[in-house]
Amino acid sequence: MTDLSAKYIGLDLKNPLIVGSSGLTNSVEGIVECEEAGAGAVVLKSVFEEQILATVASLSDASDVSYWHAEAADYIGQYGRHNEVDRYIRLIRESKEATSIPIIASIHCVSPGTWTEFAARVEEAGADALELNIFIFPGDPLRQSARETEQAYLDIVKGVKKNTKLPVSIKMSRSFSSLPDMALRLQSAGADSLVLFNRFYQFNVDIETRKVVPGEFLSSSSEIAFPLRWISVLSGLLDCDLAATTGVHDGEGVIKLLLVGADAVQVCSALYKNGVGYLRTMLDEVEAWMARHGHQKLSDFQGTMSQGRSSNPAAHERVQFMKLSTGEQEKI
Repeated sequence: MTDLSAKYIGLDLKNPLIVGSSGLTNSVEGIVECEEAGAGAVVLKSVFEEQILATVASLSDASDVSYWHAEAADYIGQYGRHNEVDRYIRLIRESKEATSIPIIASIHCVSPGTWTEFAARVEEAGADALELNIFIFPGDPLRQSARETEQAYLDIVKGVKKNTKLPVSIKMSRSFSSLPDMALRLQSAGADSLVLFNRFYQFNVDIETRKVVPGEFLSSSSEIAFPLRWISVLSGLLDCDLAATTGVHDGEGVIKLLLVGADAVQVCSALYKNGVGYLRTMLDEVEAWMARHGHQKLSDFQGTMSQGRSSNPAAHERVQFMKLSTGEQEKI
C-alpha cells in the first residue's frame, strides 16, 4: 500500500493534489465534488482587494482607490452591491461544515493598505490558510522603480501577517530580475509558502476587427517547465514550503514536481478539460509509479532531483545552447 499523505504549510493533506483557485471552487457543491474526487485541499476562487475595499468605504470617499483604473469604479461598485465579500465569508463557513479537507482562502491583491484587516475575518470564518495572489504590473518605470514594486509585495505580506495567525502562501509571478532573491525576501517577510507560478489571463489581437480579444484561458502541459525548473532551484534555498501550479495535466507531471522538491501541487486546467473526477486518475498514476519504483511514501523520493541534491547542479540552471547534436544532425 502506498501512502500519499502530505504536509503543506502545517496542514495535513491526504495527498498533495490541491484544486487551484477557480470556478471549480466557487461553491460549496463544487468543493464537495472536489473532495469526493480525491482532492487533498482546495483553494477558493479569489476575492479581489477592490471588492474588500468597496465594502468598507464608498467609492467616492475611500482613501485607497487612487491607484484604481479610471473605469474600475463602476465595475467594482457592482461587486460591492452584490455583497461578494459577505458571500465569500459564508462560502468559507459552509465549506468547512460540508467537508473535511483543508479550505484555503484566496485574495487577489495589488497594494498594501487597510484591506489586509480582512485576513482576520477569513481566519474567524474558519479558513485553514490564506493564499495571496499578488501581481503588480510593472508598466510605468517612471512612476515606480523595480525596487519599489518589489517592496510593495513585501509590505502586503507583512500587513496580512499582522492581522492573522493563519499560514500565508504567496502565489507569485516569475517576472522578477532575480527570482531567488525575491523568494528569500518574501520568506523573510513572513511567507509560509510560495506557489509557483501565477498564470495570468492573456490578451490576443483579432487582425480582422483590430480588437483586443481574450487569449488562451487554460494552460498547456508544456508550461510545467517553468515551475519545474524554479522549484528544483529554490527547494534547497528556502525554508518555507513550495507548491507548484501551471501546466500540471497528468500524474507524470505531479511526480516530476514532487521529485524536484514540491510540497504540494495545484491542479486546475486539467480538471476543466477532463472533469473533476480526473483527480482520481492522476492519483492512480502517482500510486502506480510509486509501486513500480518501490516507494511507499512521498518522502521516499520527494526532492531527490532538486538542484541541491543533484550530481550536476549546473544542468538546472543552463538555459541557452548554441547547438544540440542528434546523430548526424545539428539543430540551431
